[in-house]
Amino acid sequence: DITNTITKPPEIIFEIISKNTALTDEQYKFELYQREGVQYYVLCYPDLKKARIYKLIEGRYVKQGDVTDETFIFEAKCRPELTFKQIWFNK
Repeated sequence: DITNTITKPPEIIFEIISKNTALTDEQYKFELYQREGVQYYVLCYPDLKKARIYKLIEGRYVKQGDVTDETFIFEAKCRPELTFKQIWFNK
């Protein structure tokens, strides 16, 4: 019997924020992921071309900063590096 159960939290979650999802993403999911031990939670605001990065420190999310076009290196097992300037679509 194979089950589709997650046995440990992901290291990083990126959430795309819209007006319809902002309350859920900024409050409910923020608290849920913090409680479940997700190391990084990144809220992405495409309309503002901004991302807000939180890191789990001693069981609480601590804001690492708001980024727009900076490169951020996540201190995770695979150490991903993301240049945020490259993810925003040009209008």
